[in-house]
Amino acid sequence: MNNVSVKYIWVFWLMAIVVGGNAQDISALSKDELQEDLVHLLAGLERYNPAMYAYSSKEAFRKRITTIQAAITAPMDALTFYKHLCFAVEGVNEGHVTIGTAADPFYAGFLKGDYKSLPLSVQFLGEQAYVWDNLSANNALERGDEILSINGRSMEQIRTQIFKYTFSDGAIETFKQKRLSNELSARYFWFVERPDSFVLNYKKRGETTIRQVQLMALTRTEMAKWSLQRKLKRKRPQGINKIYNLTIDQNIATLTLRSFNEEIIKANELKSYAFYERIFKRLRQNKVKHLILDLRDNIGGMKEFGDDLLAFALKKKHKGIFRELLSWDGKKVAASFPKRNKWFFKGKWYILTNGGTYSTAALIAQYLHIYAAAVVIGAEAGSRYEGFAAGTYHHLTLPNSKIRIAIPNKWVKNKLLQQPKQTNRGLLPTYPIHITIDALLEERDLAKEKALELIRNPSF
Repeated sequence: MNNVSVKYIWVFWLMAIVVGGNAQDISALSKDELQEDLVHLLAGLERYNPAMYAYSSKEAFRKRITTIQAAITAPMDALTFYKHLCFAVEGVNEGHVTIGTAADPFYAGFLKGDYKSLPLSVQFLGEQAYVWDNLSANNALERGDEILSINGRSMEQIRTQIFKYTFSDGAIETFKQKRLSNELSARYFWFVERPDSFVLNYKKRGETTIRQVQLMALTRTEMAKWSLQRKLKRKRPQGINKIYNLTIDQNIATLTLRSFNEEIIKANELKSYAFYERIFKRLRQNKVKHLILDLRDNIGGMKEFGDDLLAFALKKKHKGIFRELLSWDGKKVAASFPKRNKWFFKGKWYILTNGGTYSTAALIAQYLHIYAAAVVIGAEAGSRYEGFAAGTYHHLTLPNSKIRIAIPNKWVKNKLLQQPKQTNRGLLPTYPIHITIDALLEERDLAKEKALELIRNPSF
């Protein structure tokens, strides 16, 4: 499929799942076999996730597994069992855990065009939801219309329900919110209901009158047709722009780091240290005093792109270690502070974050905030401040359903100068930015506007 708007709905979970595998007929399994799979899930998580109970309660998680087992009183289809698995894994409080492969029916049904779901992409702002792309046959809904309810459920109720099954580090809701906006169609199908049609109560932008419209559930292919017909295709960065973009305006530079995805990095033949050295040499030569680092929606990747940046950001020389990497088998690797590069940045840092600032990107934001006195602007980062499970994966296959669980088997444990005021949360912004639907429609970047305001009015 070549339509970007429809791809946008599925981006997170399609990137997370693994291609391959053979699907098992889960409906043929007995309740005892399904319950046995939960026992193996628990054992696998406790064995291979070294951060398993570092930030959550062992008693609470085991109780959750017992509750799910008790709820399995008869055979069930794959979609229902998948929902149970998601509820279990949400209790791990680790966003990197993934469930299944592209062959499993809960994903394959979308990929093959068998499943019909809500034909909309939305923007969730807090508990309010707004139409972004109308992928239905009905022309009533336009970008910016506020959706009040779907089939009698308020958007607040829908959000709360879906959050119960959406994985994240600890109590970080911004990451769940990002996934909700990107994947409402699929997540409504998995975790709320699977109707043939949807009755929406909504308000037109700028109006108070409540209207109603009915949308028929559509397949992914059918949504693509309406996306093409309405010319909803979005431009995406290509080539090196998939990784970064740098602009310099007098003494202010904006460096956007979009991805550290290994495949994209290798395709562009980049080496992290040399990459940063070229950038920061250019900044010094152009007498840049203010650097806006945009890490929004960078979901991470190669850790070298986080660690090597420190050599260009340290305000003073540091000794010792700033992070430990603990493996499931007890091995430990310590990351020491790098030697400061001669082209290190001498000016002021401003970092833009949101719930999609995840994994390696979240570490960058955190390290620069601590060691480079960076001002953080935007929303809470998507990964836990104290540390999280990541790195390579152990692929656990449940014995009866044959569903594969990808368990991160490294514990990224940050060495903290001081404990955060709120535990089990991400890096919190110095200046929180509350995005509005008007700003999105007008393509205003409120976070960058705030950074420029602070630069131009330092006493503000």
